[in-house]
Amino acid sequence: MISKKHSQGFSLIEAVLAIGIFFVTVLVLIGMLGPLLNSVNDVETTDEVVSVVESLNSFLQVNSEFAIQGSNFDLIYQAVRTRGYATVYVFRNYLSSKSTQVKLSVGFSPNETATTIRMARNAKVYGFKNAAGPIYRAILTLSPFLRRDYYRDRGRSAIPRYTLLKSSVDYEGNFLPLNIDIYVNPPGPSFRDSMTYKELLTQKPIFTYTTAINR
Repeated sequence: MISKKHSQGFSLIEAVLAIGIFFVTVLVLIGMLGPLLNSVNDVETTDEVVSVVESLNSFLQVNSEFAIQGSNFDLIYQAVRTRGYATVYVFRNYLSSKSTQVKLSVGFSPNETATTIRMARNAKVYGFKNAAGPIYRAILTLSPFLRRDYYRDRGRSAIPRYTLLKSSVDYEGNFLPLNIDIYVNPPGPSFRDSMTYKELLTQKPIFTYTTAINR
């Protein structure tokens, strides 16, 4: 007896089913990739915000000579009192337009003023045109967790709502409560330091928190 071995291959139906399963698997993976990338982006954004908040708090609490006369507390107090809010920036910038070295810049807006205290130049930041990434703008406003005779409530529609009534010399508290709203701006020619607080309120802050600076 002579036995014959027949070579067996995939039928057309099996091949179509295999290709179909392959494409379904690819589509499922693509569907999972979107949320995964969003999750990674959220983690990176959270880490960046944490870093900005830490840098900002260090700037507000540090005991440096940012004021020509008076303490840092007096300077921040008077800056918030002058217009009802103060602006502090946190961003990375190149040392010059031709440099590849990057430094962290934290400081008041170049246009920031305080009624009775002169700001030292190193209390402000200027290198916006050489920004190496997003520019974070922190708006400091008064939080009403202090004695009622120290501030005025101008109503919900007022911008800003709460304003300080007395100078830092006449303020007897040991701390100043602040609300801080952080906005993010892309670097480049479109960035404007001169935006008013009212203009900023048309945008949504990426993070908001309450803190206090100690005297």
